[in-house]
Amino acid sequence: MLRDSSLSYHSGEISVASNYEVDRIWNFIDTNISGFVPYFQSFKDSNKENRISDFLIYYFQCCMSEQLNGFSPYYFGKNPTQPQSDRETDVGVFAIIPNAKPVTLIEFEAKRLSKTANNKEYVCGERGGIERFKREKHAPHLSVCGMLGYVQSKDTKHWVNQINNWIHELSDRNTDISIHWSNEEILTKVIAFPKVGKYFSNHRRPSMNNNISLWHYFIEL
Repeated sequence: MLRDSSLSYHSGEISVASNYEVDRIWNFIDTNISGFVPYFQSFKDSNKENRISDFLIYYFQCCMSEQLNGFSPYYFGKNPTQPQSDRETDVGVFAIIPNAKPVTLIEFEAKRLSKTANNKEYVCGERGGIERFKREKHAPHLSVCGMLGYVQSKDTKHWVNQINNWIHELSDRNTDISIHWSNEEILTKVIAFPKVGKYFSNHRRPSMNNNISLWHYFIEL
């Protein structure tokens, strides 16, 4: 059974208040995510975002089954729905609680970063990943979630610099009074795994007292 705890999830010098079981999920992701790159490349049959997410979910489920003898109090699922929004994130981690409605513990928005994608949507716009979390269109019940960047051209450093430049531009020139952007929302590097860069950002939500914190995983495919 999932229980609350005063423990926090630590990565590098950054600590985000959470609970024991959610911390275990983040640590599980950190431990296994680098192995996804050779797995995906050995079976790769598409460059599409949804297909990559399918592979990632299946990969994580296989890792859990192997490491936890087939039993876990949570599972990875595709496109979790929102009670008060018609928006769906790409990947959710659900608690397994008998006689209860489906509830996500963590949600991820995934974006391709390539020569052909609308890369600015990682940050903002109608389909903007970070913006949807800020506007509570994604995971309004959560204060810590994640972004998945599927790097299909250049490298992680290039895209993080570009993403931070877009955030700086929004901070300096944003004219939409319904959302606030700050230079303090840029991505900060936490750690580099093999073929995966991990970053952190914290964002203001207009109608909530608490912010939304995001862990960013840039997976070089």
